[in-house]
Parts: sequence; C-alpha cells; structure tokens
Amino acid sequence: MRYISLIILMLSAFFTTNGQTIIIDGYTYETGNRGFIANAKIAIMDGEEVLKTTIADKEGHFVASVSSKEKYTLHLTSELHEDLKMQVNTTDKTDDNKIFVKAAMRRLPGYLLDLTMAESRSSEDSIVDAITDARIDVFNNSTFEEVLVEEHYADPNFSLPLFKGNHYTILIRKEGYIAKRIEAFVDVEGCILCFEGLGSVRPGVTENLSRNNQIGVLLANVSLERAFSGKTIVLKDLYYDFGKAFLRPGAKKELNKLTRMMKDNPEIKVELGAHTDSRGDAEKNKKLSKRRAENAVKYLTAKGIDPERIISFGYGESQLRNECKDGVSCSEEKHSYNRRTELKFLDIVKSSEPVKSLKQMKMFDKAEKEMEELAFGGQVKIEEKDSDKKADKDAVDDKLGSKDKIDTPLATGKIKDIIYKVLIRESATALPLDDDLFKTHVDLVEVKTETGYKYLIGTYLEMDQIKEYYNNTVKVAYPESTIVKYGNGQIIE
Repeated sequence: MRYISLIILMLSAFFTTNGQTIIIDGYTYETGNRGFIANAKIAIMDGEEVLKTTIADKEGHFVASVSSKEKYTLHLTSELHEDLKMQVNTTDKTDDNKIFVKAAMRRLPGYLLDLTMAESRSSEDSIVDAITDARIDVFNNSTFEEVLVEEHYADPNFSLPLFKGNHYTILIRKEGYIAKRIEAFVDVEGCILCFEGLGSVRPGVTENLSRNNQIGVLLANVSLERAFSGKTIVLKDLYYDFGKAFLRPGAKKELNKLTRMMKDNPEIKVELGAHTDSRGDAEKNKKLSKRRAENAVKYLTAKGIDPERIISFGYGESQLRNECKDGVSCSEEKHSYNRRTELKFLDIVKSSEPVKSLKQMKMFDKAEKEMEELAFGGQVKIEEKDSDKKADKDAVDDKLGSKDKIDTPLATGKIKDIIYKVLIRESATALPLDDDLFKTHVDLVEVKTETGYKYLIGTYLEMDQIKEYYNNTVKVAYPESTIVKYGNGQIIE
C-alpha cells in the first residue's frame, strides 16, 4: 500500500510540474551597453519546435508565457544585429515560475541614418512645418533590390539601416513639394560613407564612427521645397563661355541632374531660360541666350523628357543679377555670374497615371541603358563554325527577302521559315525617317499592313530567347509591346 501511494505521489508531482506555465521575461540590448534594441524578434523554441514568438518593445523589453520544459532555446533576430541563440533552463526560474533573461546582441557592420523631414527654410529663424504623410522609397542599387516602400509615412522622422558595401537611393515624395532624391554610398566607390542630395550630417562622419569604422548613427535634416507656379531655381554650374552657345563640359552633369528631377516630378511643366552678361550688342545677346536655352532643352528631350513639359526662352542681358551693366567695369567672375540658366515652374498638373515606384524607375533606367548599349540589336552569340555562318545568313536573307536582310548575328539554332520580333508601335500612317524611333533603334523594321504600319525590333530564332529579351528589357520601356512571328517581310498571325 505504501508502495502504491509513493507511485501516485510521484505521478502527481510529474503532472503538476509539466502542467505549469513558465514566464520568460527579458531585455534585448546592444553589446558594449550601447542601448536597448527595439523591435527585436524572439522565437522561444523546444529543440526545432517553435513554442511561441514575440517582439521586444521600444525599450527592448519582451515577455512570454510557455508550457513548462526543462530548457528552452531563444532565437533573437534584429535587422541591425547578428542573430543570437541562447539557452535558458527552468532551474533558473524564481518561485513564481519566472525566468529573467538579458540578451546582448552584436551590431552588424553598418550605419543607422536618422532623417528628419521638414519644409525648407526661407531663413535660419523661420519656423517650418514637419513633413508627414510622405511617400518614401528605398532601393539598393548594389543588389538591385527594393528595400522599402512607405506610401503614406505618418511620422516626420525616418530611420534607415545602411549596410557596408551598398549604394542606396532614397526617394521622398509629397504632394505640393519637389521630390527629394538622396544617394548613399556605404563603403563603396572609395567612400566610407558619402551622400549626394543631402545637407549636413550630424555628428560628422569621422566623429561618429566606432569599432574601426564599422558602425555609427548619423542624423540629418531633409528639406523639401514647395512646388508652385512661378517658382524659379538657378541651375548651378550650368554656365557658358563668353559669346558661345554650346554647353561647357561640366554643364552636362547639371543637366543630367535636371533630367532626373524632371523624371522624379512628372507633374511639373517648366521654362528653361538663359541669360547673358551685358557685354556686346543687346539684340545679339538675346539671340545668343535663345540658342543657349534651346541647346539645353534639346539635351533634356534627348534624355527622354517630354517636349510638352519644357520650353526655352532667351532673356539676353535684360535680367542682370549684379551691378555689371553697360559702362561698368567688372571682373570676368562677376560677368560669368550673369551668364546663367534658370528653371521656372510654369504649371503643376496632377497626373491621372498611378505613381511609379522607385523600383519601376530603376528598372526603366536599366532597360534604357541596356537597350542603348546593345543598340536594340537583339544580338546573341553564334556557336556555329565560321564556314556555316555565311550559309545560314544567306539562307535567312533568301527567306525574308532583300528588303529586310538581317545584319545582326542570329541565335544558335536551325534556320527556320520564321523568326521572332517585338512589335513596339503601330501607326495609321508611315513614320517620317527623322522620327525618334528610327534614331533610337538601329534594327527597326517597318511593316505595312491593311490597317497601317507596324514597327518591330529584335531578331531571334527561339521563343525562349526573345522572351528573356522582352521581359527584362523591352517590356519595361514599351509596356504595350508584344512578341510577333515574322517572315518574308510580313507579320505572321
């Protein structure tokens, strides 16, 4: 009887222990006592089984209750820190079944960029509004991946982890303001940490780095300028030599920035106005400034800016910015200050088109660059013997007719009666030979049909090959384009 009672007592103790609840109460903090870690994710595990997950609060505190086990494994993860696995045992519990945990996580090599967004100041003493409800896109150019998209970011403060060996683009957009683009280079291209499009960074980079330039926290203000009709911006470094209308070499860099700004702000229409100094005949100066403005606008439209969005105007010497008028002796530096180009906002038109993400912009830019480098030839390396190449090309020429002979290499494969191309445009009438389409695509083929004219690019023998070319390059630039079969100078339905 005593033996049976002992067994019952042991079983009762076993079930009581295993029916208990254990409370795990802990804090996450950075090694070296650098502060608590907010939003760390904690998985409480029994072997490979996840019993419960929780997230640390802004003070790094977390708490979770789990069924009683002999021991647990805690797996902690944080975007800025190395993963941490640690074991805790029930032998360390308190009388009220609590286990207290301190989890020290090591910081990954990189930086935390803390941005404060506000309207630009008209003076140092002016009070400005914080920018809220902005759209924020972040793209990693090194990995060509989208990092973050916040369509309506409610807070004026924004933090972004920057990891070593990466080039980031940050695009901040808010209705009624000029979009702000920031480039961040983190231990790439000779920069430990470099920014473009961002003002002062606090503390200074050298003052703020620690652990042999491995980690750091940087603070910066982002100022957004209001966009309104009549706003004028003087384009820096967009100057001309005396009496000349062509751009200085450094001016193209400034125009490239302007191209980017126009693409980031598709709703604005602008005037690009050129100004001269007071030397020379006033009427000739006006004509000279007109040619300067026209040359700058031509450069922008060649870069893809819609001609409907920008006009040129030559002001000559009518709007000098200093005292250097006729009869006043001035230095060359002062005269050059008047030889400037200004951008004036003419209208702000809200587009009905959906807002493009930064990723879409980057993909389009990549496609444009690739198509420019390849001249849209759709060229693929031939693996046949040299003796076979001419025979194959002649065979294809015979099938397609002399008008549409292929001058580009063909993909590996047998010669077929048909090839594949991409239809990029249709027109009721034939396009003039000076149309931009002919300038852009060296392999453009025009096909006359019963309903008008169709324009094709690319030359491929296999559907799989043209699909890759189409999806990765052409479709981005021409969303409405389609793949077609082509032979004997005609599209084969």
